[in-house]
Amino acid sequence: MKLRIATFNVENLFSRARILNLKDPEEVDRLLERFKQVQKLISAKTYDQALKDEVFQLTVDLLRYIDFRKDSGSLGDWRKEDQNGSEVTGFRINQGCTGRSAWTGEIVFKRQEFGEIQRENTGRVIKALDADILCAVEVEGMDVLKAFNSQVLKTKKFKQFVMIDSPNDPRGIDVACLTKHKILSLRTHVFDAGKIFDPVFSRDCLEVAVDAGLAQPVYVLCNHFKSQNGKTAKEKQDAADKRKDQAGTVAQIIQQTYNLEKDYIVVMGDLNEDSSNAYQSLKPLFDVKNLYPVVDPASDIRERYSYHFGGGKKGERLNQLDYIFLSAPLHHAVRSFGFERRGIAGIEKITADEGVPMQKSFPEVTTWDTGASDHAGLWVEIDI
Repeated sequence: MKLRIATFNVENLFSRARILNLKDPEEVDRLLERFKQVQKLISAKTYDQALKDEVFQLTVDLLRYIDFRKDSGSLGDWRKEDQNGSEVTGFRINQGCTGRSAWTGEIVFKRQEFGEIQRENTGRVIKALDADILCAVEVEGMDVLKAFNSQVLKTKKFKQFVMIDSPNDPRGIDVACLTKHKILSLRTHVFDAGKIFDPVFSRDCLEVAVDAGLAQPVYVLCNHFKSQNGKTAKEKQDAADKRKDQAGTVAQIIQQTYNLEKDYIVVMGDLNEDSSNAYQSLKPLFDVKNLYPVVDPASDIRERYSYHFGGGKKGERLNQLDYIFLSAPLHHAVRSFGFERRGIAGIEKITADEGVPMQKSFPEVTTWDTGASDHAGLWVEIDI
């Protein structure tokens, strides 16, 4: 029996945090750094005037991208204030708000709706992957997943799908498992601790048992590891340490739960690091006995890339961030695999600039804001 398995970072289905929808990745990093600083400040036990002034200054650039959800208590509001002869708007914490215990709520990201073409192009990639089991990364929620499945995928929709609304990512992006078959059970690892980090997973390691009509269930672990974002060497090292802790925790889960010589196990998703990266964060997964990557990490990056870092150095811009690992019986049944890159905007220029075989986008992908995703989808076909 043939079974097609795929992973795809969809970069949201209907709307995305507006802060992530900017074309310039350096500007996104700058604004996210300000967001993290504001988060840290408002978590303080005590708010003095210097802290309140700093929050105001930091949020001047964030007005279009964040808001403060206030469930109870008194925090403050967005206000215009004169600074050096110019009026600017920032978030001003009330004088009477003395600290974090004075209010309940959180910072939330303002969202931006996608256009119909972008949604349809995401659907084109998923239809082209033609997966019996799909790991979808960066999904907003079950309601959105349900709407996308019925309204965009239509006749190609999946029979069943599942995800957990993880509290670990403030942007509300999670991993989902969709299948044309029957879901038997699921297990979340949202609250798992690693050796260093607690919780360890940035979103979830969603563990799903699927009855695909085979002699035994297929156990799928969908993942989205910590990103490489970071300005300083320490921030980049911290991110790599978290990815390594995540990879080690996934390795521990499958080794303690399954027999990789006999059971049908799939580990897949956006693991956010190339296997050749000096950090070697994914090594714990590559070292698991009887667990095999679908794509040989020793193969030429010009063949196995799933992502292009536009601002990177020449020779380092092509990376494989998206992976599928299979247990021994599934690995031995692999018949073919490949990448679906036609949803990436500007892929023709990328391939020309990087000296790789020419790739064309779908005709409907004409600009960066009509692209399905900046990730390629990865698929594998098994006959077992």
